[in-house]
Amino acid sequence: MTRESPQHFYESIADRFEDLDHPDDLHRRLSVVFDECLGQTRLVGKRTLDAGCGYGPFSAAAAGLGAAVVSVDIGERLVTRTIARAGSHGVVADVCRLAFRDESFDVVISSEMLEHTDAPVRAVEELARILRVDGLLVLTTPNRAWQGVVRAASRLRLRPFRGLENFVAWPHLEHVCAAAGLEVLVHLGFHPWPFQLGLNGAARMVEAYLARGRAARLMVNQAVVARKREHAR
Repeated sequence: MTRESPQHFYESIADRFEDLDHPDDLHRRLSVVFDECLGQTRLVGKRTLDAGCGYGPFSAAAAGLGAAVVSVDIGERLVTRTIARAGSHGVVADVCRLAFRDESFDVVISSEMLEHTDAPVRAVEELARILRVDGLLVLTTPNRAWQGVVRAASRLRLRPFRGLENFVAWPHLEHVCAAAGLEVLVHLGFHPWPFQLGLNGAARMVEAYLARGRAARLMVNQAVVARKREHAR
């Protein structure tokens, strides 16, 4: 990864990444992952991978629940920040090429990482490979239905982003999980409109009624809970 490559973007803003992260979006994603997706799962002692750890909020939350956390990111400074924040083990790596043995983790968490890879399908395959049988993958990622809007905002300089953005369509994400040997248990939508618009109370009300229905396919973000099948390849 060179400094000119899109993959380097988040590493280039490592020192100010947390300040640039929108607090409403972060709070909602943490709630989706740990309350709605993992609320019934006991993480104490579970070997847990935070794939695309960034500056470490998800690693810290998992560690706070007793998980044995390994934090992975392509940026060395990001991993260093996460280790300091979460007390986790850190690995600098491309999630599409992970140097972990098959079936190494009980739980894999990945929030808003998949779209920043050059090969989202390969990334899901790798996360499935390192997951133990009956282990859980909890993944959030933007919905491809909003890709055009987001790219337009970038072109208009309404958002300071220069990295990779390969959004995955709602049905395609389910297909990719199934092909990787994962059974999708939950697929829900959140952020019915861009979180930058505010109206968070109204957004939560909409999600309460529509997040798991057909209308969820039109929401900005999606979350999947998938379990590795016994005979997955």
